[in-house]
Amino acid sequence: MWQLWLTGLIGIWVLISPWVYQFSSNTGALWNSIIFGAVTIILAIWALVAYKSKQ
Repeated sequence: MWQLWLTGLIGIWVLISPWVYQFSSNTGALWNSIIFGAVTIILAIWALVAYKSKQ
């Protein structure tokens, strides 16, 4: 289960990384990070809910 939480944290990190590393002026990299981070967070939440419902 800790892997699901770690995946969610990685998704959050990818989502905020353009502002942390100051590459938000690069539009392509900005949108790539936002989309990939959001998808990762959504999938981590989905997997966590599915895991909790089986117990």
